[in-house]
Amino acid sequence: MNSLEILAPVGSPATLEAALQAGCDAIYCALPTFGARAYADNFTLEQMKEVVHRCHSLNVKVHVTMNTLLFEDEIEAAYQQAKQLYEIGVDALIVQDLGLIHLLHERLPQLCLHASTQLSITRPDQIEQCKKLGIQRVVLARECTKEQIQACIRTGIEVEVFVQGAICISYSGQCLFSSLVYGRSGNRGLCAQPCRMPYFLYKDGSKVDFPESYLLSPKDLSLIEEVQTLQKMGVCSVKIEGRMKNREYVYKSVELVKKARDGILLDLEDCKELKAAFNRGFTKGHFDQKRGRELMNMAAGNHQGISVGKILGQKKDRIEIGLTEVLRQNDGIRIVGAKEDFGCRVNYIYDASGKLVSHGLPGQKIMIPVLQKVKIGSMVLKTVDSHLQKQVEQIVQEKKRKLSVDCHLSCQGPGHPLVCQLFDGQVQVACESEIPAQPAKKRPLSQEDLVKQFSRTQDTFVQIDHFTFDLPKEIFFPLSVLNHLRKCAVDLLYQEKTKTGPVMEKEYHVDCVSLPLEGIQIQEGLSNTNPELADLRYNVTNSYALACLVKLGYKGAMVSLECSLEQTKALVEAFEKRYRSPAPVSVWIYGKRRLMLMNHCVVNTVCKDGKRQNCALCHRHRFTLKGKDGKMYRLMGDAKCHMGIFESEAFDAFDQIPEYRRMGIHHFHIFFLDEEPGKRAEICRRIGL
Repeated sequence: MNSLEILAPVGSPATLEAALQAGCDAIYCALPTFGARAYADNFTLEQMKEVVHRCHSLNVKVHVTMNTLLFEDEIEAAYQQAKQLYEIGVDALIVQDLGLIHLLHERLPQLCLHASTQLSITRPDQIEQCKKLGIQRVVLARECTKEQIQACIRTGIEVEVFVQGAICISYSGQCLFSSLVYGRSGNRGLCAQPCRMPYFLYKDGSKVDFPESYLLSPKDLSLIEEVQTLQKMGVCSVKIEGRMKNREYVYKSVELVKKARDGILLDLEDCKELKAAFNRGFTKGHFDQKRGRELMNMAAGNHQGISVGKILGQKKDRIEIGLTEVLRQNDGIRIVGAKEDFGCRVNYIYDASGKLVSHGLPGQKIMIPVLQKVKIGSMVLKTVDSHLQKQVEQIVQEKKRKLSVDCHLSCQGPGHPLVCQLFDGQVQVACESEIPAQPAKKRPLSQEDLVKQFSRTQDTFVQIDHFTFDLPKEIFFPLSVLNHLRKCAVDLLYQEKTKTGPVMEKEYHVDCVSLPLEGIQIQEGLSNTNPELADLRYNVTNSYALACLVKLGYKGAMVSLECSLEQTKALVEAFEKRYRSPAPVSVWIYGKRRLMLMNHCVVNTVCKDGKRQNCALCHRHRFTLKGKDGKMYRLMGDAKCHMGIFESEAFDAFDQIPEYRRMGIHHFHIFFLDEEPGKRAEICRRIGL
């Protein structure tokens, strides 16, 4: 059985310590730029050096996310950042942008690259393409079933799988909702999370009566029960989502995944604490092919905590709660069932007699001050567990993770130095005392004396668990010599654990011969009509990404819808200058742009049973989503029941065609989703067909 890596999310120094103390094998984190969690408390480069040293001293690997799309004017800065990270010794970069992957593979061939989940990898043929780009590990899309994961493992590449945390309802890397509607690109770390907003479903113009409104909000993934199954399948790393989450969540997630990997049964309290740290309800997701309500939490899009009781009554400024779980002073609660859910910290708790108490137990009735009007029977959720917060804080402050080492002490006799060898299973160092052994005049140095002195590593990163000796009987060393030797050996081990190797950098010399694309590509419906042209799924935003696809055998590519006119021009000019060849690109000039592609059907879940079998409702009726802001979106599924969310009004860039032609772009894409024949004819006339 392979050794399964537990990969923890780290978005701050506090969560770093939580992850380490919980027992992770690797972490992933980011610098302030080029990471897909721009709002996390990311590390500076100097801080990242400290993170790398701290982790490497404990045999913990450091993966850095650089998984945003890059525009032409950013690619060089991204490359220089990647080089700096390589120089300080990070173990891998997690990358989405094909251009950056291509550039790093060509210029820093020894740098370990992992393909981000943002590349939506679900199939072996995609992995074979990744291998050509020097990718050593793929982070599979969360839409993968158990069978798809196994098929990807058979390719021989390292496979990393998410086992805990939030799910994007859109295929990762295929969501343009936040970017095109709210001007905040999810592919660039700024997602506005439109999937967590409320919507109403309309069928043929009439609102569908449905009790819940978070129609795009999935539950959180939890495959902790499947960790050993994944290990047996050959998965190399299990990943926990959550660089924006608090240290209680990070600690409990890592702790429970580690327990599961090590075959320790999880108890009820473990599961409660994890839910209290963060959850939207748990699901095994696409791994177990969960659908409909088994996948979605359409009642809410935020943290649900755990249920601790119900509202029994309200008198003046106090509410009475019948408890089913412990509620403590300083816990955070949310009351669900009023006109608007609201939450607060529990500053005071009164028992049934009105006495101020520190906590209430299951079965008890308590009162807490609340100024707002509540509805009798409303559910009370605990969303902040103050006891768990204190517990994790105490562990982080008092328990310091150590590197377990073996120590071998040897000496050839009087006149010779004492030699201390330290070995952690990976690295071995040896130090000699500066002063040689003296003949013992009174009490000779014993093994017990040596164990006592060399075990004094409380203020260091090591813990010596096993000693061996090769010593003559009648020798003596002053305690100061022993202490100095111990310190020198530990310092040398730290230097060895944290040293970095030489950086091999090559010049970029890539031939990229291409032919210009010309003509009009008309796409009817949801199927791609030109498989030789890399479509919008490839997120081409820079010239290196275009070159990458040409090298992989594509005749050209569509420019990402996230590129402005100026950014497209910069891409084309850079490509033509570098490769002395026309940029083989196509641009979108008309059509309802797809905002999301989901392995979930809103229509079937709301209007039928959620099983998505022989439904075709989205093709027999016109379904739309309406947000609270009044914006409407068209729903349309393909033959495999992948549901797309489209703009209700077509994007029209006909007026930009002259500018595109001046750039040297002569291939244009038109997309018809549900236009009437007359509208289609009008569009064709405008383009000259």
